[in-house]
Amino acid sequence: MLSLTGLLDNALSSLSAWGRAAIYLAVLVAVVLPVLRKRLLTRGGAAVAFVLGALYLLIGGFSSFILLLFFFLSCSLMGKALKSENRIEKKGRERDAMQVIANGLPSAIALIGYAVTPYKLVFLVSFASALAEAEADTFAGEIGMLSRRDPVSIVTLTKVPKGLSGGVTAMGFAGAMTGSALIALLFAGPYWASVPAFAAVAGAGFVGAVLDSILGATIQVHYRDGDGCLTEKKYDSDGNENERARGIPFFDNDAVNLTSGLFSAILGFLLALLIV
Repeated sequence: MLSLTGLLDNALSSLSAWGRAAIYLAVLVAVVLPVLRKRLLTRGGAAVAFVLGALYLLIGGFSSFILLLFFFLSCSLMGKALKSENRIEKKGRERDAMQVIANGLPSAIALIGYAVTPYKLVFLVSFASALAEAEADTFAGEIGMLSRRDPVSIVTLTKVPKGLSGGVTAMGFAGAMTGSALIALLFAGPYWASVPAFAAVAGAGFVGAVLDSILGATIQVHYRDGDGCLTEKKYDSDGNENERARGIPFFDNDAVNLTSGLFSAILGFLLALLIV
């Protein structure tokens, strides 16, 4: 028995390559243009999202594309809805090209592995695990901002400002578990995944989000602006370079997200080999 997206993919398989390409193009335009108009993506971010979406559709069809679409829309809309003034300044609400690459490349690599190797199921788990980490990390950050308790560093357990990378709260952990589980559920539906596969995706995604916080608290670069406040921006609004306060130069939030996503993809792959 196939899911709705599986039935759709089967129906499209009877069309010519040009017919499928035309439908995929129409879907991508219908998705990317509205989010660009709503300023959820920069132009560069929209271009990268278009390429990633095309890759998802060409390799995995709508069964994989729906996961990418859910991740992006849920995280973007949550970011719009849960606004907070107590936030360490990062890049703003529009996702740029590097942010889209950092969150989407690990799952895309796993999907390519699914296409070119005989290890179909393990690479599907790897693919979903990478997206689960990105969802978990975003949910942890946004929901954690709602906590009435000050966050603490995941490494030193000392209080840190709200929104600072590496700061964690109980609500943030709950958000991470929720985000990871949502992607695992969405993966289990179209692919009729087993309980072990669901657990592998949810677990790998959550562990990757924890790693994201550890990297954010230790080696991610942070700066101080002219007012002495911590920021993740290298330059201020006037183009002046901020003073580096801690972390490895150039290892910014995008690098942390990319590293954590790749880690979850690998962890999901290994878990799938062991238990699926």
